[in-house]
Amino acid sequence: RVAQISAMICLMVFCQLGGQVLKGEAWGDSEDRARNGALASLSQSIYVKVETTITATEGEENFRAFARTVKEVTTTSNLPLLGTTFTPVEKKGREFKVTVMLDPARALSLYEDRLSALQKDLDEAAQFLKDGGDAVLRYNRLIKANGELEEFDIYRFIYLALGGKKTYTVPLTQSQISSALHKLTATFDDLELALKHHITRIINYSMIYVHYPALYPSKEVTQFSRIVRDRLIAMLKVTENLEQAQYHLRSSYEITEEGMVLTLRLVSPEGKIEQAEFIRLSPPAYQAYRYMPSNFDVAQSIASGELISNKLLVQFSGLDGSDQLFFVKGDLAGFKIRANMPVEYYIIGHNYSAEGVYSYLLPLKSGFIGRINSDQVNRWIQLPEFEVIEPFGVETLQVIASTGDLSKSLPPVVRDHKNGLYKITGDPSTAVFRTRGLTPPQEEVETAEATLTMTLMEK
Repeated sequence: RVAQISAMICLMVFCQLGGQVLKGEAWGDSEDRARNGALASLSQSIYVKVETTITATEGEENFRAFARTVKEVTTTSNLPLLGTTFTPVEKKGREFKVTVMLDPARALSLYEDRLSALQKDLDEAAQFLKDGGDAVLRYNRLIKANGELEEFDIYRFIYLALGGKKTYTVPLTQSQISSALHKLTATFDDLELALKHHITRIINYSMIYVHYPALYPSKEVTQFSRIVRDRLIAMLKVTENLEQAQYHLRSSYEITEEGMVLTLRLVSPEGKIEQAEFIRLSPPAYQAYRYMPSNFDVAQSIASGELISNKLLVQFSGLDGSDQLFFVKGDLAGFKIRANMPVEYYIIGHNYSAEGVYSYLLPLKSGFIGRINSDQVNRWIQLPEFEVIEPFGVETLQVIASTGDLSKSLPPVVRDHKNGLYKITGDPSTAVFRTRGLTPPQEEVETAEATLTMTLMEK
């Protein structure tokens, strides 16, 4: 049954068009331009007659109500025309004339074939409205179904306008698709789907350097960090050369009672945030990966007790930066240090591996204490390179600097002959506390510290 007056007017229009051969023609400065113009003219001959009437239809079939709204038919070029024939091209001077014909008797069967194929695809897609299963597969299939449904509306629009008599319906609506997609994209159970959904505004940028996400205050590259960065690199137009980067994609994550919040920030070289995304992940999206930093407790301890000096400032960095440093066995790791006053300094390494925490003093050029002289103040000083050896894992380097004498403030060490390192006796928390408990020999002495975290792997 037809429920709206506008739909009844449509049926009257269809009767007038049924069996009528339609024609479109156009001139152009090339054959291709004339052909496109002729198709647009033919499309318009259908569209103009029915655009004000076939806006919505309602009906009932097998005791089931259905409704369909044509949303995409807004210009004549949106109408896909099947079964058209072209007459020989005419040419007058530099102009071409093309005439295209559409015979409903020939075209209707082609539209029926296309509608039947779309109906079959949408019947299959309806199964993906149900919860459960592969979230990425469901998301992709429902996005595709949304386009198929719009295409179905347009083809049925033309089929009915040409006098088609068969009834075509589908078991899902755009509102059902939208509802299912909303459930999939509110809080994500699948990490890949979450990233794919949230990078749509970032995907058009190029030359992006992707940094590892980190859980504050740790800068450790966790397994979760590596997985996220690898997947973002596969999805975006990136560069691995930090110096050539036109944008930086920085990210961080935090653990909440409901799950995890992953934050992405696309930053220009001037520091302007171009795009920002907040992604809510439920535990199934990340619990298969190690996401808690191995050095989290000590990182919190260092952060919470960080020394603040209004005079002495010491900075410590890798040669290529200080964020998420990553090395493998055999690499040569280089570092640099800078201070705004002449200082003495030493470096403690805290290594977090499967065997536990291993803290040691880093040997410098002469012993464990390095010096920045007055002529080196406010300049980056490169330290000797160190080869990456066992133990592997996450490592935090802690620089202790003072304007006074540090020779009597070094923590006690014992030589570990297995790897040649000078292991600090006692646990790392005690070592951290000891470095902050320095007794200055005079009141004017300033003490400061800086930390640098890196991840070391065998391969």
